Parts: sequence; structure tokens; C-alpha cells
Amino acid sequence: MNPVPRLSRWRSVLQLLRAEMTPYVRIRLAEVLFLVVLGAVMNALAPLALKWIVDGLTGQGHIPLSAGILIGLYAFSQWLARASTEVRALRFARAERRILRTMSERMFAHVLRLPLRFHLSRQTGALSQTIDNGLEGVRMILHHLVFTVLPVGAELAVAAVILARLDQPVFLVLFCAAAVCYAVLFGRSAGRISASAREAAAARVSAGAVITDGLLNYETVKSFGAEGLIAGKAARALERSERAWLTFHRRYTSNGLAVAGVFALFLTATLLYALRDVQAGGLTVGGFVLVNTYMLQLVRPAEMLGFAVQGFAHGAALLEKALGLFAEPPETAGGERLERSARGALEFERVTLAYGAGRAALEEVSFTLAAGSTLGIVGQSGSGKSSIVRLVLRLLEPDAGAIRLDGTPLAQIAPAALRAAIAVVPQDTVLFDDSIAYNIAVAWPQAGREDIERAARLAQLDEFVRSLPEGYDTVVGERGVRLSGGERQRIAIARAALRRPLIYVFDEATAALDGRTEEAVLVSLRALSRSATTLLIAHRLASVMHAERIVVLHGGRVVESGAHATLLRAGGHYAALWHAQQPGAAAA
Repeated sequence: MNPVPRLSRWRSVLQLLRAEMTPYVRIRLAEVLFLVVLGAVMNALAPLALKWIVDGLTGQGHIPLSAGILIGLYAFSQWLARASTEVRALRFARAERRILRTMSERMFAHVLRLPLRFHLSRQTGALSQTIDNGLEGVRMILHHLVFTVLPVGAELAVAAVILARLDQPVFLVLFCAAAVCYAVLFGRSAGRISASAREAAAARVSAGAVITDGLLNYETVKSFGAEGLIAGKAARALERSERAWLTFHRRYTSNGLAVAGVFALFLTATLLYALRDVQAGGLTVGGFVLVNTYMLQLVRPAEMLGFAVQGFAHGAALLEKALGLFAEPPETAGGERLERSARGALEFERVTLAYGAGRAALEEVSFTLAAGSTLGIVGQSGSGKSSIVRLVLRLLEPDAGAIRLDGTPLAQIAPAALRAAIAVVPQDTVLFDDSIAYNIAVAWPQAGREDIERAARLAQLDEFVRSLPEGYDTVVGERGVRLSGGERQRIAIARAALRRPLIYVFDEATAALDGRTEEAVLVSLRALSRSATTLLIAHRLASVMHAERIVVLHGGRVVESGAHATLLRAGGHYAALWHAQQPGAAAA
């Protein structure tokens, strides 16, 4: 992921939050701000009532109201301050939940729009943990802003005005000195704490990735009895995360102890000075109580502001990788739409593709597929067959060369329009943890039950589904684990049948089927794609021998092409593959 420069991190955070400020959220936050000011004013005025009560009881000053009324006002102000805090929490929860919900939606949608090259280099668990960390970072920043910075700022402003009017400038000077010491302490520690928080967040992402990887591959883990190996790997990742978080908490605690020392020092100095004034007759006992109360209300909030700064740094560190995620450019959505007259002619011209340095998948591959015809692509594992599927769908862009559909470069066609015209039956079908009907309808969400059942019959799936107690409403489990490989692949074939596309791409479409079912499905596939352009990609040559033309890949290059009989007579790579799969077969 692209790193977020430190200088622009806060600007990115503010832009991210601003994007979530919908009218609903603004109204809720305005209500919160009103309650913040109300609570701050009540907290700041309450000590005045307490001063008048004490002065009245000690006979040291004139009180404007009776002691009973003042006690009632003091109690009411305390109640109103606390009640406003509770209501504020509720109003803020509405805004916070909406922000987190819409941000989750935006982040998830953005990740889905990222190109395949991005996902090929990322772990699912790391992405999931990055999103979780980002949401936690936003939550921390919002909480510190609403429950610390805003109320403390308002309370400091009101209380400082009252303290200044005591005609005792020394108290104001002491408070300002304490605030400066706090600023120095928090300023020095913020960078160290932020660095520790970033390290801890990165370790948390790494541990999450290891755990998710183990859960996704649990069947392999159990098959090889590797529970101890994987659990040990997760334990080491969690141990690194624990060490990183302990470093963060040690730095946080050491700063907290220093802050507590500053607080005790200035509180002592203030109270000693106030005591001297009381003894000298320059300050009443009520004034002493007021000074003590305000020093607690002023110094502690200043302390809270400092911790809020640290909280902001922590939240920004958690959010940093999510900001990097947002900085990743999504897949290009623009381009031309396909004309209704599109026929489906496909052309590869000297196409080269590499997944990284030294990992060339295709080198100068060229072939043509006429509209309405069938082309087979064969080759050994690793020859580049599946890379062609990704290129046709624009899941990847070629490093060199051109791919055209009806003469138009694929790069000029909108990915959504292109993919709507193509139906793929992949080699490895991954299903959603939902019903069979839902998994078929992924190809066409507007499809009715009749359309879904018709597609299932074409895929030789309908009879099996009807034998299930819940029929098409049967839930297939995560990644389709409750179905066999053949059943999953037939759902993929039903998806393709439901779409009725311009181009069919069958990538090892019958690889998981037994011989009898494969033969029946092949008949269905040929009938299904009779009027459409068809690209057959296979390792088993029996499934492509009926194609008008067959392209043979080896090492990412086209080494042969022609009809089945022609390639057998040539005695090259194709013939060798054929004889390896059909022992004793005679060349045509």
C-alpha cells in the first residue's frame, strides 16, 4: 500500500472525516456541541455556588441568595452537567454509528474496485485487519474530539474567565505555567507514542493475516495434521504484537507518571499560596475552596487535553494503513459501452504479461477468435492459460501488445460493460455462504426463479438440487464447502448459462466432474455456446477437440495452432499431450 507522508496524514484524516459529514451527521454533531457547551458552563459555574455557600456559613462574605437555594442550584448544576453528558453520549452514538457504517461501506467498496494486481500481492487477513484498524482509529479520534477536546475546551474557557475575575493573577500565572509544562511533556512524548502505535498496529495486522490464512486453509491444515505448525506460527505473530503493544503502553505510562508529577507540583504550589492568602485575610475560605476546585477543573482538563493529543496520535497510527488503502488507485471505470451489434470477435496481438520481475506469464502471444466460433487453448500447468482469462476480463492489463474485441482495444471498453458480455466458468469455483439460488443469480441478480432453474437444468444440476430438503434455498457454506467440487463447478456452469453472454470462457470447466457427467455437461456446454463466441481453456484435450481451432501454449508462448486432426498429424506438443492422455490412440 502507498505510504501516507507524515506531514499530510492529518490532512488526509480531516478529508476522510469531512467526506462522512452527511446532513444527518451534522445535525447530530450540532446537538452534541450544544450539550457540550451546556455541560461545560454548568461545571464551571457550580464552584461559584459552593464558594458562596462556604462564605455564608463562615460569615466571611455576602451571599446573593439563601444557603438552601444555593445548595439547590449547586446540586442542580451538577445534575444538569451529568445529564447533558449522558444525553450527549446518545446523540453522539447516532453520529458515530452512521460515520462508521458509511466508512465501512466506502472502504469495502473501494477494496472491491481495486485491480487484481493489488489483491494478488495482499493477504485477505491483512486487508480485513487494516479495515478494522482504520475504523478503530476513526472511533478513537471522534471520541477524543467529542468527549475530551470540545467539553474541556469549553470548560477551560468559562473557568479561566471566572478565575481571572478573582483579582488574584498569581493563580492564573500558576495555571498557565502548568499548561506550558503539560504542552512540553505531551509534545515530547507524542512522536514516540505515535511511532510505537504504528509499530503495534502493523504487528496487529500481521498477526491477523496469519490467523485468517490458517482459518481459510483449515482443511489443508487438518489433512496434514499441521495444527501445531500453524498454531505456532500464529503464536509467534501474536507474541510480536504483544511486545509492540507493551512498548506502546510503557511509553504511555511513563508519560502519564511525568504528567501526574507536574499536576501534584502545581496543585501544591497553588494551595500553599491560597493558604497564605487565607491566613493573611486576602482570601476567604470559600475563595480557597473555589481556587482548589478550579485548579482541579483546570489542571485536570489540561491533562486530559494532553492525553487526547496522544489519543489522536494513536488513532492516526491505526488509521494510517487505511488511508494508504484509500490512496490506492481503483480500477478504471471509464470507457466505451459495447454496441448492440457487437459480435464477439476476439484478437490477441503480441501480448506479453508478467506478474513480477522474472515471472513472465505470456510472451508475444497472438491468435484470433472469429465471432460465433470456438477456440481451444491448451498447454501444461503454468503455460499461461489462466492468464489469458484474466486479460480477456481486464482483471489484468497486458504489459505489451494489444487485445481487441470486434476491432476495439479492450483498454477502451468500460470493464463493467466488457464483463457483462462475458461469462466465465472457472477452474476453481468459489461460492458465497448463501443459497444455491443466490449463487447462481450472482451472474444476473434480476433473474427470477424460473430463469435460475432453467440455467441449472442446462448445467445438469437441477435434479441434484431438487433432491435436497431445502432445494434451491440450501445454504452452501463458506466458499461452498458443503458441496463437492463437481457440484460447485456445475453451479458455475449454471451462472454462465443464466448470463447468456456474447462470449463464453470455459476455464477447465469440467475438470472436477466424473467421466459420465463430464460427457453430459460437454453436450450442454456445446448447445449453450452454439450461437456465441467460445473460448475453451483446458488441460484435458478431450474437452477441446471439437473446437474449430486449437492454440497450444508452452512456457507462455504459442508453439502450435490448428485443428485437432492437423495438430495430431504434426506430431508436436499437442500430439504428445494427446497420446499422454489417450494411451494407445492412433494419430488421425
